[in-house]
Amino acid sequence: MATARILTHVLAAAVVSTAGLSAQVFTKTLTFSRFADFPNIKEVTLTYDATLGTATLSTPTWIAHTPGADGVTFAPDGDLIVGGQGNAVYKVDYPGFTYTGVTAGGVNSFHVMLDPRGDRIWTAGNLGELASVPLNPFANGTPRPLTGDDQLVTHVVFAGGQAWYTASLPTGNGNFGRIDLATGVTTRLFSDVRWAHGACLDCYTGDVMVFANDRVAQFDPTTQTIVSELDLSSLSMLINMDQGTSDGLGHLYIASNTGYIVFVDFTITGQVGTPNFVDAPFCDAFLDDIAPDCGPGGRPVCPHSQGYWKTHGVRWPVDSLQLGCQGYTKAECLALIAMPVRGDASLALVKQLIAAKLNVASNAYEWSSILPAIDQADALLCSFVGRLPFGVSSSSATGRVMTRLGQQLESFNLGAMSPQCRSAPSISTDR
Repeated sequence: MATARILTHVLAAAVVSTAGLSAQVFTKTLTFSRFADFPNIKEVTLTYDATLGTATLSTPTWIAHTPGADGVTFAPDGDLIVGGQGNAVYKVDYPGFTYTGVTAGGVNSFHVMLDPRGDRIWTAGNLGELASVPLNPFANGTPRPLTGDDQLVTHVVFAGGQAWYTASLPTGNGNFGRIDLATGVTTRLFSDVRWAHGACLDCYTGDVMVFANDRVAQFDPTTQTIVSELDLSSLSMLINMDQGTSDGLGHLYIASNTGYIVFVDFTITGQVGTPNFVDAPFCDAFLDDIAPDCGPGGRPVCPHSQGYWKTHGVRWPVDSLQLGCQGYTKAECLALIAMPVRGDASLALVKQLIAAKLNVASNAYEWSSILPAIDQADALLCSFVGRLPFGVSSSSATGRVMTRLGQQLESFNLGAMSPQCRSAPSISTDR
């Protein structure tokens, strides 16, 4: 089984959980776009049987249709964001068939990427200028001129606390490097490589998977090196990979513009170049991009209370968390959740903070709305020396601040910010 490395996705320190990887049969629902024909937004279910060595697809179902479609990603509220192939970005009411459109700031919108803060979309042409589109509210985009090694880009992906980019035409053979989105400066690391076009965060290893043509490269954001590469030229079908996703469990799903979905299982080695299984079942004509399944832009789920996370350790999406300025293992976090509060405001706060961070890591609905409260809670805990709990009286000035923050976090954990979750949330069991 692969050893998961440290990765950054909203949480300052989180290691991917490898629980449940022994399952030999599973299904995965994928949302994808089509660059032509009607309808252009669909879903399909892939069924994988590791024992039989089969990966099969269901008949795709219609989700929506927009005037143009290329890149697709989920917003924190569960709606779909679609790059319109021109100066347009669409927000599709999911599940539903209505949409709202805004301009992309005068640039062509193909690939669309959710910012790790969840407040904006980054979009670019196929190769083109970069723009940002605000989500709260959803409004017209703003061009973001770039300087440095590449002024035109295709895709942006977030990993290791940094942003990375590809710059290529749909045929690949492009560039890959680091991009500072605050300054717009690009630093090219690889030039004219066959595998550079689409990219995704692999939530299993914390690496970036970059793909184009019939190649997949695994980039380690810590060492900034290619640690593994997969050559698919031996497949019996023509493959021209565009955009895909990881599921965080050691599997990749990558759309080929020739209609196939490339499925890669690399759970044993953690190296894409030495997979357990590879196949490319046919999905649909005009297949374009697949929406993220993990990390920023992944399909949202309903949040859970700290009581749920206390009793469902196997469901944790990560194996460690940063609380305040210190890292805590999963076992240490579970021990904190199990402790009786007994008037300690720091313990009452951290129980809700753990649950909130687990919900954010799971892409809970409206997760971006709770990030300011999480930041405040971490900053407050950072002011203390040593390990939790800190024995802060709930009646003290600091204790009252902790109580207020804990209530905000609990409200999020219980689904008060998630109108999409209609069933009554479970109640916190240890206050």
